[in-house]
Amino acid sequence: MKIRTLIKILLLITGGLCVLSTILQNPTIELYAKPMTVPLFFMLYWFNVQKVDALFVVVLLLCFLGDLFLLIGIENSFRYVLLSYTLCYFILFYYLYKNHKPLDYNSTDIIYMSGFFLFWTVIAYAIYAVTNQNMGDIRPFGIAYLIILYSLLIGGIFQYVNIRSPKSLWFAIAILNFVISDACFALDRFYVPSLELKIINSIYQLLAVFFLVKFKISSADSLKIKS
Repeated sequence: MKIRTLIKILLLITGGLCVLSTILQNPTIELYAKPMTVPLFFMLYWFNVQKVDALFVVVLLLCFLGDLFLLIGIENSFRYVLLSYTLCYFILFYYLYKNHKPLDYNSTDIIYMSGFFLFWTVIAYAIYAVTNQNMGDIRPFGIAYLIILYSLLIGGIFQYVNIRSPKSLWFAIAILNFVISDACFALDRFYVPSLELKIINSIYQLLAVFFLVKFKISSADSLKIKS
């Protein structure tokens, strides 16, 4: 059995256990399974590239630390979770900049992006409106976090429309999965506690890191048809 195949099987097992622990509301399973996921994602990345990107390893480390702070429940742990993922998202802005290409939008692209911009703005504001009252003293951090994630998704989608490369596609999908995961987490924690939201958060958080790895190992060649 190839090592890549073995890693994917282990990821399916550990990821499945994380989701199962959420469904069963049994944190003990997650306590042992969750810390294994990001190291396995790192191994999947490592065995698919010729040279490891140290900055991307930092991104994975911050994701790992965010998971760890949620699990161990130390004092002010949620602040550390916010800090870990905020730093992670800041680094991802660097990859937006690094993969930037000269703008090449047509009229159809602009119409679609305008529609997406309006839709995403309404969704982001709605999430803020129903959660901000319950954030308490972490509200400034929560607002900053939302603005960063809001901007990152816009950047990811706009870059994909501009380039349409496999790399830009996986990046946009990864950020979208982070958005879904974090939105469900915020709604569950600060609006209406819900098992369904916890399950969705658990699934999409894993998918987000998986698609980040796909982003790093995929081609940057543009697939955009020139007119």
